[in-house]
Amino acid sequence: MSRPVTDFSGASLYLDTMILYALLRALDPAVQHLFARIEAGELLAHTSVLTFDELTYRMLLALIQDHYGRSPLERLRREEAKMIGEFYPPLAPHLARLRAFPNLRLVDVMASDLAIMDDTILQYHLRPRDALHLAAMQRCDCFDLVSHDSDFDRVPMISRYTLAARLS
Repeated sequence: MSRPVTDFSGASLYLDTMILYALLRALDPAVQHLFARIEAGELLAHTSVLTFDELTYRMLLALIQDHYGRSPLERLRREEAKMIGEFYPPLAPHLARLRAFPNLRLVDVMASDLAIMDDTILQYHLRPRDALHLAAMQRCDCFDLVSHDSDFDRVPMISRYTLAARLS
């Protein structure tokens, strides 16, 4: 079960990929407010380096779709080097700003996370990448998660918060 992020009153949050995506795509006013609080130091935010892998891929697909219309994944697969060459250069500065964003801590993925991933998949039936995010959350001792992924609701230690709008 999730609650709106506007209800969060703690000190630190873990951010899932779609929250950063919402920021870059300006999809929800709540994300602007959240990042203003993070920038001001009212909140410490954590996310995994995995988030940037997921975010970059989703942003490339979104930019391809914005420009070419239908089937961005098909176009990316068919013309990978051309699409990356066309759309990554304007995206890169935005990703660099996010990586340097004040009070946003990037958590590395470590080899020891694989054992946690295995346990998490078996216990909570999460996808592997989400299980690695849980390992990162454990390492930074932050179980307040901003995510629209209801699969995390199967993990009792996580309190999930969402933006006002549902993101696709």
